[in-house]
Amino acid sequence: MGGDIFVFGPQSMILLILLVAGFAGLAYVLARPGMLVLRIGAGVLSFAVAAVFGTAGVNRYYDYYQTWGDLFNDLSGRQPGVVALPPEGGKQLTAGRDRVKNGLLVDTQLGGAQSAITRNGLVYLPPQYFQPKYTNVNFPVLELLHGSPGHPSDWQTGLHLTETYQRLMAKHQAKPVILVIPDINGTSHGNIGSQCLNLPGGGAQSDTYLSQDVPADVTRRFRADPVGPHWGIAGFSEGGFCAVNLALRHPRSYKVAGSMSGYFQPLPERGVDPFEGDAKLRLANDPVWLASKVTPLDQIPSFWLMAGTSDRGDLQSARAFQSVLNRHSPTPLVTIPRARHSFAAWNPALPKLLTWATTRL
Repeated sequence: MGGDIFVFGPQSMILLILLVAGFAGLAYVLARPGMLVLRIGAGVLSFAVAAVFGTAGVNRYYDYYQTWGDLFNDLSGRQPGVVALPPEGGKQLTAGRDRVKNGLLVDTQLGGAQSAITRNGLVYLPPQYFQPKYTNVNFPVLELLHGSPGHPSDWQTGLHLTETYQRLMAKHQAKPVILVIPDINGTSHGNIGSQCLNLPGGGAQSDTYLSQDVPADVTRRFRADPVGPHWGIAGFSEGGFCAVNLALRHPRSYKVAGSMSGYFQPLPERGVDPFEGDAKLRLANDPVWLASKVTPLDQIPSFWLMAGTSDRGDLQSARAFQSVLNRHSPTPLVTIPRARHSFAAWNPALPKLLTWATTRL
């Protein structure tokens, strides 16, 4: 990010330079003859500094921790402003001055009987949810899916979702909706992608969980519209694939679908075919194939695509998918200059996505 060279933060070039200097100093101590204890200490510290340097380099590349506060909150498991909500809570939430002004982000279990899955997720209720004139109003919903490996809190830590959304609403550039951020993978896969699929052979039924159970739980517990014309879905990276795949598989459940740096055909998981050789099941979860079969009379969601120009693979696949969708209706493709497959690309794209999606719900 421009200017971060001069800021002593997690992405700072100054931090990397200091780590290199520290490692060089420790290497100098190791190279000189002297006290054994001192040399052992220098060796241990050099490994630690090298590990921190590697972590800092990865963070600078992906633009994940933008402030020290982001890093601390993630490592400590804290999410400022998040309220824990019991599984049965929701519709009786009380209004307060802060909630009327800023809305409320809750951490709660989202579960359902059809998939037999229960996972923790985040739900953001906009300020209007607590304002008197909206007391009897149901709100549209935008379901947001993270990448893999990942967690719902990535939308807050890496993208500062609620701050960005509040700023857009204050400028009348976005409409009030409920934001639902489920956990797309849970812990049974080591938080490594299920690609939001219904896996064969008794595997996790993530498609059912995300497209049916989560909406049912949200509409039961909150003043939310049912799936259909007032629901949307979007995601980044693997979550982008999930969003477009679920939208095409359940076209009457979603009005809009957005993908930030997503891909558009299912991938092997750790070298293993998730469909266990079932070609028909693979095609049923292939967004390119599904979109190619759409006719002008079919009802499908409106799509919004995004890619960073420095990631040739993301850009080429997005353009190819856009060309297929354009046969049905014009599909926007937002490109972020000099951006890769990282939060550095998704941060400037997020306001555009939220504006486009919420104004259509």
